[in-house]
Amino acid sequence: MKIKLFTIPNLLTLGNLFCGCLAVFVTLKFKQHISTLYYLRNSPAIEHYPNDNNLYLSIILGLLGLCLLFDLLDGMVARAMKINSEIGIQLDSLADMVSFGVVPGFLMMTLLLNSVETNSYFQFSGILIILFSALRLAKFNVDTEQSTYFKGLATPANTILIFSLFWIQNQNGFIISKEFDLYFLIGITLISCYLLIANVPLFSFKLKGFAWKDNHYKYVFLIICIILLGIFQVSALPFIILLYIVISIIFKKKIIGTV
Repeated sequence: MKIKLFTIPNLLTLGNLFCGCLAVFVTLKFKQHISTLYYLRNSPAIEHYPNDNNLYLSIILGLLGLCLLFDLLDGMVARAMKINSEIGIQLDSLADMVSFGVVPGFLMMTLLLNSVETNSYFQFSGILIILFSALRLAKFNVDTEQSTYFKGLATPANTILIFSLFWIQNQNGFIISKEFDLYFLIGITLISCYLLIANVPLFSFKLKGFAWKDNHYKYVFLIICIILLGIFQVSALPFIILLYIVISIIFKKKIIGTV
């Protein structure tokens, strides 16, 4: 049997993987940058060490944006071209594991490192996100019920949540406060891991039609998202993810098609 590897959808998925690999690299460089700032904090050399936090943030944001775009396009293009490839399905999960599994794990490790300002063992808690993302993607691949909705928080949504906290911390120097950030982030890590594999139905944005009756909760969610992003920008993302979960719980019966 001849297998076509380099179809347009697969190339788009590889674009997702490529950007994800770059995001891992930049995140690790940023983590090293933070560690260097810590060691130089009481040294006169700190005055001459470049503060590139915003540059790293912008690059990671751009790369994750491209990952999300490629992840959206590969499925759309595959459906439009009527290409149903098992290779494409597996490749998509492998790419998502890097972009939306490894990247948020390292982002959380950096967040935890920032919250204690030392090379504490607490930072390795972020690895849990990588492990549970792998479990979530494996579960998604074998669960046929997740073709129209998700069970548990999708890895891209989880990545958006963690990156938004990463952005807030590096803009303000903290998320809640220097004293409570560590406990808050450990709590978020545990909640994130639970949500990734929870049997909670969450709506997807795959539309069978554009009728208001069938999609009103999705349209309301999008309108609120636009308003929140317009007012609070990136800082609105944690509240948007929370809103997404709340709306999904409220409209659970409609999402799973029992009404």
